Amino acid sequence: MVTDGSWLVGLGFRTPCGRLVRHFYVVDGAADAEHARKAALERADQPRERAARADLRLEDGCVEIRRVLRDPWGTRRLSAPRTCTAHPLDA
Repeated sequence: MVTDGSWLVGLGFRTPCGRLVRHFYVVDGAADAEHARKAALERADQPRERAARADLRLEDGCVEIRRVLRDPWGTRRLSAPRTCTAHPLDA
């Protein structure tokens, strides 16, 4: 469920042939972008998630964070992408 405190976090993974693949996670209830990033990294590290992406490793520095915004009429949109200044693997 997407709430007013939702974030969309995209994590990049590199395939064996070198292609960058992003997996996106909706994170509810995070206080800020950094908390959303950490929650997405924790979710991505779950055994089921690792198995779903064939244990691909996180691409260093490839994190996209967007806030899910809702206008007064209930239409949802994404904020501009935020870059993460922290190292993406330091969950």
